[in-house]
Amino acid sequence: MLAQILCQKIDMKNIFLSFFTCLLMGFTVQAQQAKGRLDIQLNKDVLQPGDSLLVTVNYKDGSGQNEGQSLATLQLIIENEEGLRTRLRWPMINGQTTGALYLPDSLPRGKYTLLAALQQRFFQVIGKIQNAGNIDSIQAMLLTKTGDWAEQEVPVAEDGSFAIHNWLFEDNALMAFSRTKNNKEPLNIRISTQLDSSYEPVAVAGRSFYIGNPSAAVRSNLNQPVEAPESVFAEGATLLPAVVVKSTVKTPAEQFNEKYVSSLFKSGDERVLSIMDDPSAVAFPNLFSYLQGRVAGLQIRGGINGGVAWWRGSRVTFFLDEVRVSAQVVASIPMTDIAIVKAYPPPFIGAPGGRGAIAIYTRRGGEANYLPPNKQVFKVRGYTPSAIVLDMNKPNM
Repeated sequence: MLAQILCQKIDMKNIFLSFFTCLLMGFTVQAQQAKGRLDIQLNKDVLQPGDSLLVTVNYKDGSGQNEGQSLATLQLIIENEEGLRTRLRWPMINGQTTGALYLPDSLPRGKYTLLAALQQRFFQVIGKIQNAGNIDSIQAMLLTKTGDWAEQEVPVAEDGSFAIHNWLFEDNALMAFSRTKNNKEPLNIRISTQLDSSYEPVAVAGRSFYIGNPSAAVRSNLNQPVEAPESVFAEGATLLPAVVVKSTVKTPAEQFNEKYVSSLFKSGDERVLSIMDDPSAVAFPNLFSYLQGRVAGLQIRGGINGGVAWWRGSRVTFFLDEVRVSAQVVASIPMTDIAIVKAYPPPFIGAPGGRGAIAIYTRRGGEANYLPPNKQVFKVRGYTPSAIVLDMNKPNM
């Protein structure tokens, strides 16, 4: 069922790329001349555990037209009869947003209320350097939870203030700042994300849905609009605390192995190579070149354009983030994207025919220990994935 949801998932990255030029040109959402409205459409009012709730929300201005060329944010609150509440936010492009919520069996049965509010903002970070002095720019780096990296030089105003408005991503990420021109002196920075600041909704709306088997009386009212008070979306602006980057007893590779590697790929007999702890790794054209001579018994043929790996007379099976891939795929992975590599001598239970295996794991976000200690680091929240499992125990999704 979850696979079906993912097939229906809107590719947020493609949407973002389509409008990236607009963002760089400084496009902002203009205030409406007349009060608009939100229209919430659900694929079902009554659902069972294991179903997918498909949500489509359209915004129309005071004249009844969809707002063209608009970039905004839809804030969502879902609350059940037990008083549990979770928040989501999706980007709204050209007056519409769509998402899918998978309903696991663990969700309590009963009536759920979905409230929506349109915020006239897209993702933006506002910051200020304390005692900026003559700093005219700083280096900013973003590490997303999917392992994607981005870096840019950000101009700083005379009063030490700066803004970043062209990074769009799902889920949580780490944002790090440092001085430019190889200056290692620490910075004293405070930041806030505009989507987490107080705002006045342009429009609000509400709908209900039911998980389980409602009575006839409850069922008849589910397709009716629900009053959505604007006050429920009110939140004060808060400064984000910096993440403390410090040394720990376990290495980053050991922490990564514990957090992201499944039990099948923890045989106890593997050799772990930490790419993120080896500054020289980025100098190699690909992983095949890097592995040559580093693992006893592993034979590598090829180099710059790919290669083949053998172990005890049989070809090695490759896995990328625990999904079986070809040697050509492995050769195309940038070394900067790799966190750790695990080499399993034959017989490895996860490989066909008891062969040996090599598992490559790409970098993830959310781990401050993967970042240089001279940077000031903040954890920032992006947009909710457009296909996600509904979890009422999380205050934010």
